[in-house]
Amino acid sequence: MRSLPLLLVLLAACGDNNAAKTDASTSGQHDAKVYEDAKVFEDAPAFTGDGIMQAKAHADGATLTLPIKGVTVTYLKPQLGSTTNDPAGFTIQHDQAGPALFVTVDPATLTPPPVVGDVVDFTITAVTTVSGQKRATAIDTASYQRTSQGADVDALAVDVSAATDLVSAVDMYDSRVLNVTGTLADDVGGSGNSFSKFTLSTAGIPNSTSLELRIPTTLVASAVMTQGCGVVAHDVTMGKFSTTTSTTAEIGAYNASDLTLTCFPIPRAAAATSLTTATITFQRDIDMTTAMAANAFMINDGTTTSALTVSGVVGKVVTVTTPTQTAGTTYTVTVAQTVQDAQGNTASAAQMITFTGFVPPATVRINELNANIGSSCDLIELRVIADGTMSGFKITERTGAGGGEMTFTFPANFNVLKNDYVIVHANNGATCNPNGATSETMMKNQQPLAMFAGNFDNAYDFWASDDGLTATNNVITLYDPTGAIVDAVFLTDLTTMTIAMNSLVQAGVVGTANQWSPAMTTYTSAQFLAAAVGDLNGVSNMVGGTSIQRINDADTNAAPDWTTGAGVASSWGANNAGQADIP
Repeated sequence: MRSLPLLLVLLAACGDNNAAKTDASTSGQHDAKVYEDAKVFEDAPAFTGDGIMQAKAHADGATLTLPIKGVTVTYLKPQLGSTTNDPAGFTIQHDQAGPALFVTVDPATLTPPPVVGDVVDFTITAVTTVSGQKRATAIDTASYQRTSQGADVDALAVDVSAATDLVSAVDMYDSRVLNVTGTLADDVGGSGNSFSKFTLSTAGIPNSTSLELRIPTTLVASAVMTQGCGVVAHDVTMGKFSTTTSTTAEIGAYNASDLTLTCFPIPRAAAATSLTTATITFQRDIDMTTAMAANAFMINDGTTTSALTVSGVVGKVVTVTTPTQTAGTTYTVTVAQTVQDAQGNTASAAQMITFTGFVPPATVRINELNANIGSSCDLIELRVIADGTMSGFKITERTGAGGGEMTFTFPANFNVLKNDYVIVHANNGATCNPNGATSETMMKNQQPLAMFAGNFDNAYDFWASDDGLTATNNVITLYDPTGAIVDAVFLTDLTTMTIAMNSLVQAGVVGTANQWSPAMTTYTSAQFLAAAVGDLNGVSNMVGGTSIQRINDADTNAAPDWTTGAGVASSWGANNAGQADIP
């Protein structure tokens, strides 16, 4: 033994709270939470064996001199990110069945520095529970000694791929050296400063967000790790993070050599972009040469199979030219096994994905509205002028930037026919929607008035999360899926002489798109008032009362297209006075 002064190395670190992480480059919700009073037993038992169990059972903060004997160093953790949250350290274990312990002492401060496979002795002088995980946070460095080298760490590892209790019995696995095979089940997420995480789906625990692979963000990029990759982690250790409401088991890997990846160019989505084009989006960047080879992509409409021509490859997205599609028909695209990702990986077999034949965007106009209904049960009616899809259409008041300004986007696969009516209810609260109606996408009487008091049986009803329309001055704007403005209307109550800034801002956006007259890039309050339809708050405060309406089938993008004053009798879900069905 060397005769050196006692040195206490005190390093506190934390595990990871993965419940709400957004950015791997910031600490996010992965901050330390130290439970000062956490302990397994009221009093630690007397020393027996290797000492690890006694360390894990010892009360936090208590003075101790706890010898650790004949344990193997199983993993070295470098300091990465926060020195408080993720310090340097090493894990120790004696038996394959555990227990094991994380020692948050920088290996570089010890002599000789620990190496995986070292068998060592030392004395622990402090332990702390960090986010549910017991850790040794200080040792007597003078007591540290290596007794042998080259222990077979793999002999200590246990394969947990089929284990069903990694989360429920995480304490049993904590800090132990493990092997595990699984699949990265979701997109990469943030896991604290400099760390990222994937949900790890295994045979024993499929698709549970409580089991994660936690790795340095740089490793994600260098290994090109993406959702769908198969992964084998070998001789890594388990971490634990607990909050008052959840526990997460974390498989930690710091080195590329810890992981064996099998990543496939698997298609994730396909969509028609016109009657003769479609895009196929993969999980990984695609090699252009293999994608453009003959017969790399084949299409079947249920009767005929033919080859597709690839017109472009940008990252994960492949654009193909198709035979002329039939709207609504399901097409199956087969991706040949020869298609490779940018790293040269191929799928284990040909892959298939489907898309629906292109449906052109519908032609839709704003047709009727009332922003003055009691309890803010306000309504906007849209009229379909030409068949098509309204998927991705968006309607807003003013800029739609929040703060009570409505923004509503229509869902995917919502298709309409000319002369259909769509009513957007601006308030989804219990007063306006007492029976809890949801949006109708299949039929206009999908949720009939007899059962859902706020609905109209002759129109598609959609309910927006909004607190009602502004009835002083407003701009209602309708966008198509590309973000282009397809219709708009300026509105005023005729008494408010100073127009709200967001109304003026949106008026300029609409005028620039030439969707209102006079078309200007900016408007003053006086110019807005001169161009707007009123009286916005002069109409009835009842659903069945008066409303502001288009007066004919024309659309000149100007106030003369609309009723003025107190409006006329409402006609929700039907033609307004002066309108006729479109042939």
